[in-house]
Amino acid sequence: MVTPGGFCITSCPNLPPLRRFHLGRGARTRACRVDTRVDAWFVALLALAAVASGCHNAPPPAIDRAMASCLPADTVILGGVDCQRLRASPVYRKLPAAVTAMLEPLRPATYLLLASNGRDYLAIGRGPFGHAPPGAILLAPDLALSGSPDAVRAATAQHRRGVAGTPLVGLAEHLASGHEIWIVAMGSATLPVSGNAQNLNRLLHQTEYATLAVRVTDGIQAEATGVCGTAEGARRLEEELRAMASVAAAAEARQPGIAAQLRAIQVSREERTVRVDLRADAAGVEQLLRLF
Repeated sequence: MVTPGGFCITSCPNLPPLRRFHLGRGARTRACRVDTRVDAWFVALLALAAVASGCHNAPPPAIDRAMASCLPADTVILGGVDCQRLRASPVYRKLPAAVTAMLEPLRPATYLLLASNGRDYLAIGRGPFGHAPPGAILLAPDLALSGSPDAVRAATAQHRRGVAGTPLVGLAEHLASGHEIWIVAMGSATLPVSGNAQNLNRLLHQTEYATLAVRVTDGIQAEATGVCGTAEGARRLEEELRAMASVAAAAEARQPGIAAQLRAIQVSREERTVRVDLRADAAGVEQLLRLF
């Protein structure tokens, strides 16, 4: 028998059966007293073991709960940026100005959540603000909101409830752990992009939801996944992604460095999930950034 504390109690076949011992009345009384004390100690040990087994602290959530509580129920795009770790990486200095500018409105933030319902956009920052950054409001000395007026109002109301309004937080939790940049988007969402980047929306709309997770060191490790409604849908998405990567590499034939990085993109599929992997060192990142 296994007790709640993990102790294993087994019978000992080498011990003689208790019925073979015959005690006198006085001996039986003393034995009962001993048995009572032993039983009391045994029950106490079991109780302590049960308590100890429940004392292990759960790991802290990867997404700050106060920040998550600001996410409105109609959120369909959710992203996170570990600003502190990203700014400390060698890659940060090579990012386009358009990318680094996104971090500036809430400059003191050590972590940002970016959310959208497809119309309005919201930035939630955690950091030592002290006072509200320009165009932002403070919900606490270390919690700031910025964005579309309707989105800020919805986030403020959601924060009063104390819980996240969107299930995307559950999908994003594993992405936020160990990644400096991550995004999760519902397949019905439309990303705020233009030009050739609009192809991303066409791909996204073929999925139920899609994710992106980027680990930044002296290079990048990026993984994007698209979860489709059917295995056949995933097969079509895989084929389209492979074709797009090949065409992009061919289009950059005059720039061997960029073409080599594009050819290194790995596309794979497992049942309804399509995965795209990209690995690039610092030189490779510099080559890829020339595309933007």
